[in-house]
Amino acid sequence: MNLFQMIDIQWFATITTGNLTGLVETAYSKAVEFAFQPRLHFAQFAEHKTWDINERDPMPGDAVTFTIFSNMTVATGALSESGDPTPATMAKTAKTVTLYEYGNLITSTRKLRVLSFANIDTSAAKMVGDNMGKSMDLVARAAFDSNTGSSYIRYASGAANATGVVATMTLTAEEVRRARNKLERADVMKPDGMFYTAIIHPDTAYDLQAETGAGSWRAPKEYTDPENIYNGEIGAFEGFRFISTSQAAISTDGGSGTVDLYTNYFLGWQSCAYAEGIAPQIGFSGPFDAMQRLMNVYWYGLVGFGELRPESLFKVYSASSVGTNT
Repeated sequence: MNLFQMIDIQWFATITTGNLTGLVETAYSKAVEFAFQPRLHFAQFAEHKTWDINERDPMPGDAVTFTIFSNMTVATGALSESGDPTPATMAKTAKTVTLYEYGNLITSTRKLRVLSFANIDTSAAKMVGDNMGKSMDLVARAAFDSNTGSSYIRYASGAANATGVVATMTLTAEEVRRARNKLERADVMKPDGMFYTAIIHPDTAYDLQAETGAGSWRAPKEYTDPENIYNGEIGAFEGFRFISTSQAAISTDGGSGTVDLYTNYFLGWQSCAYAEGIAPQIGFSGPFDAMQRLMNVYWYGLVGFGELRPESLFKVYSASSVGTNT
């Protein structure tokens, strides 16, 4: 082989990743993906009252009291021409909401923050914020779930109890109309003056919207003011503005046999109370350890949720055709 032949061979040689091992590493995107998180759905309908240590309103303590004045007895009798009517009395009901501390945190080391391909502080803040929203909404939902008195609940299709709900007993337009009747008979006010509110799971929303025939789900209300649309709102039907959320309660095998039981919430004005001492918020703390290596990203709140007007909340327990029923 002469010199020119050797040069030709070198010209056509290709250097690959196999020739220079160790110089090529796997690259990672810093755009870390997060699990889908729900927004506040239940908490947005609670009647809000703040515990203010500066203004002393409400009074300091570990609980906040909501006062509800009863309606006066109607006056249908004619007045006496010469006599004064007997003054009516004022009656009230007090509902107390206790404040509790809630929170969660992520603690990271300095080494992780320095060496990680992702921005740990930003990622932790987003995860903590998502956790705060989901946690607070479930705390709020517990207040909606608390009243299980027979006057305020119904089992779909007239089932006698939870274990009587079979897979075919889904949420229907007829159940929605019954819920509206229940609220209207109790003279429950509408939160926006026009509609009550319904909070349902996407599975029961599917059944309601898939129903056919007279009186079934119709085209949703078209809103002229989109800024006033609630989180998760899917439309208005039979006097309710419907909210669809995966946060709605499901009781696994809570129905007949292995049928999952769904809670559908129908509510009016002031169904739930929310007391706030310290609004839930995200914060950073540290480093407080000996070598200043540990940093915390946390959320914390001093709040409470509780039933306010039981007549303003009616629940329908149903199955779903797309639920886990076997």
